[in-house]
Amino acid sequence: RGPALLFWAQIIGNSGLFVGLLLVTRALGPSGRGAVAFLTVTALVTAWIARLGVTEATVVFAARRPQQRPALLTNSLSFSTLMGLAGAAVVCGTLWLVPALRPNGVGSVELWVLAVSILAACLADAGYRFMLGCSRFRTHALVTAVTSWLYPLLAVVLWALFGLTVALGLAIWAATQAMRAVALFWIAIRREGGIGRPSFGLFHETITFGVRAWFGTLADSLGFRIDQILLALIATETALGFYVVAVNLSEVLLYFPGAVATALLPAAARSAEGPRLDQTLRAWRSATYVTLASIVLSAAIVPPLIPLVFGESFHASATPFLLLLP
Repeated sequence: RGPALLFWAQIIGNSGLFVGLLLVTRALGPSGRGAVAFLTVTALVTAWIARLGVTEATVVFAARRPQQRPALLTNSLSFSTLMGLAGAAVVCGTLWLVPALRPNGVGSVELWVLAVSILAACLADAGYRFMLGCSRFRTHALVTAVTSWLYPLLAVVLWALFGLTVALGLAIWAATQAMRAVALFWIAIRREGGIGRPSFGLFHETITFGVRAWFGTLADSLGFRIDQILLALIATETALGFYVVAVNLSEVLLYFPGAVATALLPAAARSAEGPRLDQTLRAWRSATYVTLASIVLSAAIVPPLIPLVFGESFHASATPFLLLLP
């Protein structure tokens, strides 16, 4: 039931994000879409680095220790806020001091919006992982679906009123992340005992436990996103625009296995050692069969549809899409 809720939440939520990105892509073209992608990926990567494993550990601790959830919530919220501000200062300061590291068209306004985006991404990740540890799959699914569809709504309104720019495209994404964070923390406070006293002993235990998982999850996350930053540095934002469309489409195939893995983590943390291995293997086999079938099907269907959906100027996205499937 948990994977099913997360899966359909991803389908509904990412459909909203897809529509929003489609609007931004058509409004800005390959070059502008590449610049927006560079900034959003920078915000996500910074948030992943800044969490230092604390949010990963919060998933496990919230599942195993329900009585400590208020203190875990306070610790996670405080830590994510401080690290988000620190990460924003370091990254935006570096990009401002070294203009060669940022794409054309990214100036002071875009860097200020990037700083807000980094903080919003840190808080959204903390809220998401706390709710995951509490197995609030239904709540998380609802918040994901609703906030994701605010993205295309804001894109349509701002496009009609002001015309879309790189700064506005990034601001829409940041607003979506911020609204998701506020909703998740508000619900967590109401349903999990409110805000507790910060516990330095619990925080030390959390970061000691989490930093061991952080290296692996960070490497995994960077593998999905660092390529876009590297492409922006060694090629052009136009090339990145083509590539990002291929990435967005290929990641649809990750929804189902990702939902299974996400829901399995708190369940495995609570389960006895005996049934844990069998439960994990059965979930892995099911996800593998579905994923392989979807890869074969998408290889035949998606490439001809790319220029029809995104515009003829994006026909070059078909090749990287096929290369990303394996």
